[in-house]
Amino acid sequence: MTALEALRAVFRAWEAGDPDALRDLFCADGRYLDPLKDGSLQGREAIVEGNRPAMAAITDCQISEQVAIESDGRAVVEGYFASQVAGADTRFDFAFAAVVEMRDGQIERLAEYFDTRPLL
Repeated sequence: MTALEALRAVFRAWEAGDPDALRDLFCADGRYLDPLKDGSLQGREAIVEGNRPAMAAITDCQISEQVAIESDGRAVVEGYFASQVAGADTRFDFAFAAVVEMRDGQIERLAEYFDTRPLL
């Protein structure tokens, strides 16, 4: 799997609300950095379980890409994350950038960066 394919698979997991789909995308010691979490999630189970509540909190997730760049086992995507807060009439939408680094065909590190102003 290329870095861009892996990142797009992460996006599909979010769109499907399926945290278990993240498990096999990451190295056993892979890291997932999310600006809303204190520190990074490390290891497959921590990544899956750390993302489970966030995925359950939204519905109708759609992720669009504006820019996608891939080189030497790394990919960067700039895009837009659009979703509905589960059980509410509130949107959870924001622009983001994501960077992925690969090792042996799996994600070694995924870092997300996004504008948190709409979340305040």
